[in-house]
Amino acid sequence: MKLGWSRTDGNTLTGLLGLAFAIEGLFGVLIPALHVAGLTSTRATREVGVSGAAHPLAEGGVSGVAQPIAEGGGMTLSAAESATLTVADPSLGQRVLLDLPTLFDAAPILLGLYLLFLVARTFSTGDPFEPRNPRRIFGISILIALGSLGNGLLTALTNHFLVVGTPLEQQVPFSWHISFLPLGVAAVVAALAQAFRVGVRLRADTEGLV
Repeated sequence: MKLGWSRTDGNTLTGLLGLAFAIEGLFGVLIPALHVAGLTSTRATREVGVSGAAHPLAEGGVSGVAQPIAEGGGMTLSAAESATLTVADPSLGQRVLLDLPTLFDAAPILLGLYLLFLVARTFSTGDPFEPRNPRRIFGISILIALGSLGNGLLTALTNHFLVVGTPLEQQVPFSWHISFLPLGVAAVVAALAQAFRVGVRLRADTEGLV
């Protein structure tokens, strides 16, 4: 079962995937790693959830402009519609905590792009129902789900460890937000993997009749 797919189409798709891989490697791995090493700007911010008691402290200011809530441990907590934790001069441990979610998020994205690149190569040969493609596509769905859940949990944990033992601890509770959109995307990709699995089986049945 062959697909009408030109060499130019294949080169364009694999080129775009390679570009995406390079961009993610730059912004998801290299720049955070440089920040952890202290080789880029040290000032850092992080969006955080705050306790209900902290919100009235930000009232009375200009709408949309962050108002100070609390300070301590070299950090400032301010809030407008959302709260922003600012670390003016983070230590090595704080830099690790600040950039760990980004570094973690890059791993499933890069691996997913690599799997997608392998699938794209089979399109270039005109054979999308290569037997390994269903496993590759299902692997992408797992990476999407794990990346979403893991990043949310890691962000909550690093937020907690950034403020624990400081005056900001009471204003920034442990909060793990789960986004259902990536989980829905993962389910759709898993269904696509099943469709490819059926295509592989039909191809094998068809070739068996020849």
